[in-house]
Amino acid sequence: MIAVEEAVDLARLLLDLLIVIVAARFVGELCERVKIPAVLGEIAAGVLIGPSVLGAVQLTGERGVTVAFAAEVGVLLLLVQVGMEMDLAELGKVGGASLMVAVIGVALPFAGGAVAGLALGEEAKTAVFLGAALTATSVGITARVFGDLRALATTEARVVIGAAVADDVLGLVILTVVVKVVTGGQIGVVTVSGTFGLALLFLVATGAVGLLGVPRLLRLVDRSAGSGATVVIAAIAVVLAFAELADAAKLAFIIGAFMAGLALGRSEHQERIATSLGSIGNLFIPVFFAQIGINADLAAMIKPKVLGLASVLIVIGVVGKVAAGWGAVGVRADRFLIGLGMIPRGEVGLIFASIGLSSGVLDDDLYGALLVVVLVTTVMTPPLLRLRLGRASRADDTAVRDTSPPQGGWVQLFDGEIRLVGDPPDAETVAIALQTALLLDVARPSGALLDWFARHRRAELQWDPDDTPLLLHLLRHPDAGAWRLLEAAGVLERALPEVDAAMRRRRADLRELDPLGALRFPVVEALSEEPTDGTQPSERLVLAAFASDVCRERADLAQCAADLALRLGRFQDAQNIADLTADARLLRDGSGRPDVLDENEVLQLATHLASPTSAREAFTLARCLGDLDSWHRDALATRERLVQQALNHPEISGSDAVNLAGARRQAAVRLATTEAAAQRLHHAPVPYLLSYEPEELALQARLVEPLPRSGVVRVSVSPDPEPDHWRIDVACRDTAGLLARLAGALVDKGLDVVRADVATWPDGAVVDSFVVRAANRPRPKDLALSMEAALRATLRPSAMPDLTISFDNSRLPWHTACVVSGPDVPGVLQAVAAAFNVARVDVHTARIVSSGATVNDQFTVSDRYGRKLDEATTERVRRALREPPPRRPWRRRSARQRPTSVGTNSR
Repeated sequence: MIAVEEAVDLARLLLDLLIVIVAARFVGELCERVKIPAVLGEIAAGVLIGPSVLGAVQLTGERGVTVAFAAEVGVLLLLVQVGMEMDLAELGKVGGASLMVAVIGVALPFAGGAVAGLALGEEAKTAVFLGAALTATSVGITARVFGDLRALATTEARVVIGAAVADDVLGLVILTVVVKVVTGGQIGVVTVSGTFGLALLFLVATGAVGLLGVPRLLRLVDRSAGSGATVVIAAIAVVLAFAELADAAKLAFIIGAFMAGLALGRSEHQERIATSLGSIGNLFIPVFFAQIGINADLAAMIKPKVLGLASVLIVIGVVGKVAAGWGAVGVRADRFLIGLGMIPRGEVGLIFASIGLSSGVLDDDLYGALLVVVLVTTVMTPPLLRLRLGRASRADDTAVRDTSPPQGGWVQLFDGEIRLVGDPPDAETVAIALQTALLLDVARPSGALLDWFARHRRAELQWDPDDTPLLLHLLRHPDAGAWRLLEAAGVLERALPEVDAAMRRRRADLRELDPLGALRFPVVEALSEEPTDGTQPSERLVLAAFASDVCRERADLAQCAADLALRLGRFQDAQNIADLTADARLLRDGSGRPDVLDENEVLQLATHLASPTSAREAFTLARCLGDLDSWHRDALATRERLVQQALNHPEISGSDAVNLAGARRQAAVRLATTEAAAQRLHHAPVPYLLSYEPEELALQARLVEPLPRSGVVRVSVSPDPEPDHWRIDVACRDTAGLLARLAGALVDKGLDVVRADVATWPDGAVVDSFVVRAANRPRPKDLALSMEAALRATLRPSAMPDLTISFDNSRLPWHTACVVSGPDVPGVLQAVAAAFNVARVDVHTARIVSSGATVNDQFTVSDRYGRKLDEATTERVRRALREPPPRRPWRRRSARQRPTSVGTNSR
């Protein structure tokens, strides 16, 4: 009984966690799509599923343990991310301006909140906590708004982000001191100073150990470990250890997580760790914000007392942060804009409120008031920033610009800094951005250079083909930071809108767990890691990889790739780049089956790819399109080897032969004994030419000339290289249900067909070639009489509902691959051939595979116009196999049809 109750409780806990995670992510995603910070949606989701509305989840009793634990993990990961994203060098660069803004932005709201709390009759410790909760600024929300407006490079944005980071640090120190003081039961100079000293000592000690020791530790782990995952596990251990140290020092554990993030951010493995922890954080961080909403009492939040208190705190917080903008001394900037950027409290304010409630310092009314403050300040900031930026920040169109670059170029390196020399015209924006991006691995852009980008963020840009070599260099050495700069400068949105649209799609994709995923081009990165013989990938291959990344979600992949190539100025290669992206997708999708292609399929691919270089690049790009299982990679390698062998055939290199089909045609024409047979070969379809050697082609052409009368069949029987195998060539006029009729005649003669091919011409001529297994040579005259009788008889399709038929349009460049499997019974071929005929499907090749009492026959098919089959046609084939149509006279197919190659098999 106890075990049953525990199982029920566990199931309920897991259900609670499922509800919270799904609701938080879903509502957060909806908010992001309408330009509202996701954090607000996650809080709203918590309110919706919590006791205030639906009551689906509660945080009281044992049921609250699971959600609360997940929320604790979420806030721990949130502070790790904040620490890892903090650039101490950049923070030092903004210097006095940002630091002064941060200090004022902390001091004024802190003092104002504390005084307001005392004036409203709260205890001293509660008043102090209220003041502390008003101090921090949300870096993420402000940065998002500046980024959306292409203003991240402005002086104002850099000052605001630097100040927000600084006051986050100050706010966390204040939080640590305040939490320890207010939970200690008394407030005094000794208590405050002792707690502050302990917090400062902890920060200095963990900072020194973390910045100096953690990167070395992770480097040692990476060298010793056999798996890359070990480094990530070691990073998680560092985070937990720092959090435990903070707790042991009687400080908030999130301080330890923040310091661990600072240390991990300095490691050479920072990117790998950020990706892995970011994926976990995307799951648990929304739970933390949802928990805040679950804890909120909606009825209490709309009480007059709560709204009144919230109004007072909002005024204090807004005025204090706006006033902090005037602390930006020593820089030319819009101080009011800086102040507006400091307003949102966001996630850090929510951490304050959550800790205050859990520690008992805040009651439900005060907690609700702080939530209102966080929500209002977060919602009001984006429109205010947009309004101010729209009025105050315009490009300086009246300035006199340099028209020619100085010696050494517009962008030059000075003492580890990327600087702009002169004042270039707007048309140079793309080139300057690319040059800067390429130098980011050795230097940082100067403030003046970033200001120049900001001043030109509204200029219209056109891609100059002369800039494409710089882009190719960037693609050959991919770096997420370089793409972040191009995006922040607005270059992608204005000059490469396809690339910008692809990044936006990836950023909105719920399946994308990598926080840097939108700035990555995985196919390009995979190409850079492909083994080479010392030569760089060709320009065509690099741009095709780039197009594969940009256009991967587009239904018109090839057209999108061609348009991108044209924009980049590659007019001559645009179609080649488009074909390469489509061929790579075809090869990858077509290798989804482990079986090896037969000769006809290999020759079809070889003819389609045309040259060894094109084939090599297409297979290389196919390998780069994503992670492959070992068998899938082996299948691709086998297909590449077979195709390259076909392309390296000596006949291909002839001066008059452009491919293997042309070479075989010419050789067969030379063997033809009559002009009519030669003309027949000149008009033969390519798939047919790829199916036979020149001697066989010449024999079949002589067999079909002159064209037999209607109802007359000519048959030729010759030995096949395989023992007890015979080749039966049949020449006749095309007629309705021909394949099924011929198959029936072979079945009646007891012949086991192992391969079959058929070619048709516009004048109605048909050459059908079968390879059959028989102990004795079949008599041509008997076969001809049997087939002529089958042509005169009524064709009656039969149902084969036990057969399973599947179609694959991704396997081959021209045709649809079809597999028929099921019980091996007499009449399988007739039923399949009749079903193909009902659906007006042509069969090009057939391969017979039997295993015990089952068949697994493979066909390549197309419609009567040589196109791959659509869903409607494949459904007609399936329906004809399940339920054959009513018996009625079969209409003859039109004599005017495109030349195609069809084939069948019989059993």
